[in-house]
Amino acid sequence: MTGAALAKHVARVLLTECRARRQGLGFWFAFNAAQRARMRATAPAPPPESPRAPALPAQLELFA
Repeated sequence: MTGAALAKHVARVLLTECRARRQGLGFWFAFNAAQRARMRATAPAPPPESPRAPALPAQLELFA
């Protein structure tokens, strides 16, 4: 399952759970979780990371 498909599935599951808890405790928790999952599902893909310079070697003499 891709990231977008998983986010959509989670949003659907959480909305169903939210509907089931309408009259009881946990409604707002389930609702907020469903909203966050829905926003993740509809968010555009992050841009690719730019290439970075290689890390400098550790100065091991500092830890002696």
